[in-house]
Amino acid sequence: MKLITVIWRVMMKIKRPLCTAAFIWAAVLWLLGRTGLDFFSFASPDPPIKIEKEKVVATGTVYQKDVYDSITNLYLRNSNLIIQEKKYPIENIKVTLENQKLTDSVFQGDLTAVYGSLEQIPRASNPGQFDERSYYYPRKVKWYLEGMEFQVLRKKENQVLYIQSQIRERMKEGIQKAFGEEKGGIIQAMVLGEKGELGQENKLLFQIMGTSHVLAISGMHLSVLGWGFYKLLVKMRLSVKVAGILAAAAMVFYGELTGSGAAAVRAVIMFAVSIGALLLKRTYDFLSALSLSAILLLAESPLYLYDSSFILSFGAVLGLAAVHPVLFPPGKKKYKTNLWGKVKKELDAGIFSSISVWSILLPISMYFFYELSVWGFLVNLLILPTVGVLLISGLAGGILGLLPGLLLARAGALPGILILEFYIHIGKSVQKLPVFLWITGKPDIWQCLFYYGILAGILLIKKKGKRIFAGKLAAMTAALCLLFLRFPEGRLKVTFLDVGQGDCACIQQGKDVCYIIDGGSSTISRAGQYRILPFLKEQGIRTVDGIFVSHMDEDHVNGILEILEMIKERKTGLKVERLFLSKCKGTREQREQLEEAGKKAGCEIYYIEKGSEISSGNLKITCLSPENQEMGSNEGSQALYIEMEECALLFTGDIEGEGEEDMISLCENAEKRCDILKVAHHGSKNSTPDKLLDVLQPQAAVISCGEENLYGHPHQELIERLNAREMQIYETKEQGAVSAVWDGEKIRMTFQYEKSVIE
Repeated sequence: MKLITVIWRVMMKIKRPLCTAAFIWAAVLWLLGRTGLDFFSFASPDPPIKIEKEKVVATGTVYQKDVYDSITNLYLRNSNLIIQEKKYPIENIKVTLENQKLTDSVFQGDLTAVYGSLEQIPRASNPGQFDERSYYYPRKVKWYLEGMEFQVLRKKENQVLYIQSQIRERMKEGIQKAFGEEKGGIIQAMVLGEKGELGQENKLLFQIMGTSHVLAISGMHLSVLGWGFYKLLVKMRLSVKVAGILAAAAMVFYGELTGSGAAAVRAVIMFAVSIGALLLKRTYDFLSALSLSAILLLAESPLYLYDSSFILSFGAVLGLAAVHPVLFPPGKKKYKTNLWGKVKKELDAGIFSSISVWSILLPISMYFFYELSVWGFLVNLLILPTVGVLLISGLAGGILGLLPGLLLARAGALPGILILEFYIHIGKSVQKLPVFLWITGKPDIWQCLFYYGILAGILLIKKKGKRIFAGKLAAMTAALCLLFLRFPEGRLKVTFLDVGQGDCACIQQGKDVCYIIDGGSSTISRAGQYRILPFLKEQGIRTVDGIFVSHMDEDHVNGILEILEMIKERKTGLKVERLFLSKCKGTREQREQLEEAGKKAGCEIYYIEKGSEISSGNLKITCLSPENQEMGSNEGSQALYIEMEECALLFTGDIEGEGEEDMISLCENAEKRCDILKVAHHGSKNSTPDKLLDVLQPQAAVISCGEENLYGHPHQELIERLNAREMQIYETKEQGAVSAVWDGEKIRMTFQYEKSVIE
């Protein structure tokens, strides 16, 4: 107690003690997270009782509902597993149901029962991949349930949730009526937090413009709506006290209505504090209110400490509260009172605010998203002044859309429709520019800390003068250069990505050379967009020197087609220079389709065969197969021998039969050896025979296959052959992405934070 009393007295002597308390609280939560305790870490929870069968019955109250074209996601709280008529409490569940299985209409607040497969939420199995657990755990969702049967047990179990759901549904109908389908999806995301009808095209357009924050329910939304509602109530001759209480209550209800995201809750708390300060005639301190909201949010869910939306929301406000007043002190610059003076004042305010916010958000955006909108800064200056009008128009259109007739709804929506047309026009114009998205890669934590250290030093140094200014400018330039610098992990890095039942490997020499071998999956939807491309962005790869396609099977090529299509449609800043194809029997149509896609994406097309060589410095890639064009697809797979100094790897695609025999003979005659063998055909029992292993003498084998795949890969017969030679065996279905890093002396194998070394 004495220690607590001393700490309390010290904090009370500190200016803004809540700020200090927030930093201490965050540090304590981080240390608790390092212990691995469930509530403070991302450790997987255990079910409340041992489940003998995969299928379970779960009950719970629906608190969120997301409807898509073919599926519906229901989020259940106050959940229980029902086993032998007994209830066992369990954490919140995300239920996924095919729409045809939703025989009962369901709304938020309904008590439901679902029969299906209960699963733990997975971690990302590749660098750069969206981490589902990191997203859902802070939001207190700890389980997935693939629903097979569904039933509503009791309607309106939670009356507040039910009322909110009815308001949401009516507002959605009104917005669609007033704005139409395309623009209605954007307004629903902005006003209600409903992104089910936003569409990938619109979402991407806002990313390219660097204005994705406009689509999220944030402090800007709550500030515009909250203070707008307060002023309206005051004009209606309500007292300041009544207007303040009603406005605060309305914003709490609105925050819950839109899903209670971290940014919305933070904004609601800060708005309530500002109203409290107004009513009590106390000074409102921006940083103290921000700190209080951080303490309360982290007390409710400590894992928000690692959540991108939480960090971005608080970072943006911190930029306005801490950076802006120091770099751009109020009243320092005088403006004329004429029209041009007012315009210049508003323009400067926008520029100063953007600089202040981005000085904090730049490393955060790079760390979580690996790319930046090149023109985002300028686009925000054009867009942000109109967001308030758009929000009010969106609400007005949605409310008026509930009335009979279309005229009033369209009148209320007209300003919003015009503004959205303006946004879409800007987005499409930016998309046509030569460079619109800049892939930065993911900076290391120490680079971010160094940047923030320099920024803090600049803000804390109060001395002025030309030399001081020049020193600050030089320090900031150095911090920015270091932030964008990427350091290669070794002289050669090869990463075997987890793409489910499929194949994809990335070869990196230093920081400037990159080749990809295959890219596709038969079990993972859009593996190119959601697994391969995010990895390349996370690594800071802006240009792929070439993609080798071993053969034309879907599980080796569909991800490549996705990426080429995205490049053609200017949905990514990635470039691919070349495609390396091989001819074989029966795949002409698929090959021509890939060749055409490559040409439209700006690729050069090369055909390679046995004996073809591609070199880049001391990295050499030799094609060992196919020898002729009459082989079948698998039989005629490209076999690629990668060598750099004393390090060698062999990639075998799905090679079999005559093609495999020819490759073995060539390796034997040329006395080729390899350190790492990419096992053929996902670990099929007939692939990788004893003779190949005897000739190559690999020390490690990598098998790319999907979890619970239909073929049972890898087959036990193959595993036994590999084990007989005491090889290290890595399976992407078990260990996620596997990386091999050659430093000139040894190969370091990494997977899921574990390491092994090949001498």
